[in-house]
Amino acid sequence: MAMGNTGPNSGGVMKKSLAARTAVALTLGVALVVLCYYFVDRPVAWFVHAHSPLLSGLLRWPPLVSECLKSAAPAVIAIVILWWLWKRGGRLQAVLLAISANVIVTTLLKQFLKWSCGRYWPETWKQNNPSLIRTGDYGFHPFHSGVAFESFPSGHAAVICSALSILWLAYPRWRWCYAVVGVTICVAMVGTNYHFVGDVVAGAMLGSITGVWMAHLFRLHPRPEHLPNRDEGGCNDVRPAGQLTGGGE
Repeated sequence: MAMGNTGPNSGGVMKKSLAARTAVALTLGVALVVLCYYFVDRPVAWFVHAHSPLLSGLLRWPPLVSECLKSAAPAVIAIVILWWLWKRGGRLQAVLLAISANVIVTTLLKQFLKWSCGRYWPETWKQNNPSLIRTGDYGFHPFHSGVAFESFPSGHAAVICSALSILWLAYPRWRWCYAVVGVTICVAMVGTNYHFVGDVVAGAMLGSITGVWMAHLFRLHPRPEHLPNRDEGGCNDVRPAGQLTGGGE
């Protein structure tokens, strides 16, 4: 099925544009993480610790969402493949497969980054791990493995943003809902002292970047019926995202 007004070099141009935006996002994200490390992370962690009885009760449940996503991803992939073999086509197939694949990819990447960065946690959670609050330990120790060095980046923020970023592009009409869910989970990670602010920023950035690239791979561009109502006077080139590999429903 035709994909709109595309020239022979349109795919390459889109990839170059996406790569350029990714580089800008990474640069800004790294700068923000550095600012958080020196000026934000410690004061916020101590503030949360001082108010933990109030905050922990309200914010304990949101991290469970990302855990459910990680657990469900392999099963969803298997179900979608069987569904595709039985009846090919449909945007929902592509969206579900893209989300599940991206959750797995993002999970692997965040584990590599945790080992590469080796950051101590804000609080002591497992196996008497060193932390800012209990032992005064703060910092990065690259290429150290073990539960004590897995605060950065936030896996919960990465996983939830890896799913929400694809939905953001595939079904833009519901972006307000995705924003509420994403912000709630990220705030919960900081508000329970599971992670520093910089950890959450890095995790959200990781999941969002992988989500944008996965949506590009599955050609999940917004369709006219999924866009918010607006004047039709412009010349917006909106491409249909179609079947599992891109076509009509």
